[in-house]
Amino acid sequence: MKKLLFFMAAPLVLLSLFFFSLSVGSNVASITQVYAALTQHEPQNYQQTVILYQRLPRTLIALYVGAVMACSGLVFQALLRNPLASSSTLGINAGAVLFVIAGAVFFEFDLTWQGVTALAGGLFGFLSSLAVSRLTSAHDVPSGLLLILSGMLVSMFYLGIANAILLAHPEARTEYLSWLAGAINNAYITRLHDFWWFGLLAVAVLFVLARPLTLILFGSEKALSIGVNATRVSRLALAAAIVAASSAVAICGPIGFVGLVVPHMVRPWVGQHFLLALPACALVGAGLCLVATLAAQTLFQPYVLHTGVLMDLLGGLFFIWVVKKRY
Repeated sequence: MKKLLFFMAAPLVLLSLFFFSLSVGSNVASITQVYAALTQHEPQNYQQTVILYQRLPRTLIALYVGAVMACSGLVFQALLRNPLASSSTLGINAGAVLFVIAGAVFFEFDLTWQGVTALAGGLFGFLSSLAVSRLTSAHDVPSGLLLILSGMLVSMFYLGIANAILLAHPEARTEYLSWLAGAINNAYITRLHDFWWFGLLAVAVLFVLARPLTLILFGSEKALSIGVNATRVSRLALAAAIVAASSAVAICGPIGFVGLVVPHMVRPWVGQHFLLALPACALVGAGLCLVATLAAQTLFQPYVLHTGVLMDLLGGLFFIWVVKKRY
């Protein structure tokens, strides 16, 4: 009953948030005006121009980033068996950020190559965290927590290097400082246009692997007895999750809170099965990121806060709560 209620309510809530996001701004538009802008645009209508070229791109970016980050977080937490696992705590976001900034500053990569370097950087960040956790392994520290601590250390190190590069190159600082803070705005719609298919393909792979991933949750031996190669499936799913998270970073910089908290929000409603948990995470993640973007845009007027900064604040509080509860 809870699952049915969730999948009836979540799409309606997300649709309402979508229209609300297009309505809210310095000038509030009615639902009729929003609908008219989407269906019969008048180029001379200023309000419709604002809706189509400022609010709609921002809304689409928030929906995409929230959905793919939440789905990747679900996979990380399930396969690594740690409630703190997400792209922001495993070095993935920081690795993608470092590679994008280094590529743009030192090699003058264009937008397409920045997307490629983001994917490579996300994988590099994860492998770095894994290497650090193995090099510093101790029997008295839970391995899952050690990987998270290693990921946080790697993230701080790589983000520090990225900031140092920007400080040393003022000409790039203006262009990438907002992006580095996790800015969701219409300026990055070209990045969404170029990189959206990375995340869509990665999430599609996760849906294909939904059944074997669910079986792996019951143990590798049991999955193997049913014919599931747990090692191969796990590696492919991790790779897809890394690609999904890195594509989001390539678009608007690191957004961390969504992948950490959304899986915890949906499990009580839909359970552990990936066929249900993945679409649930996509719906809730998209909605949550959209709410955070609206809050960052409106709650601190006349100032506009970057969504990534607000997410980091909320994610830090949630991180403390999970650590206190589990460890």
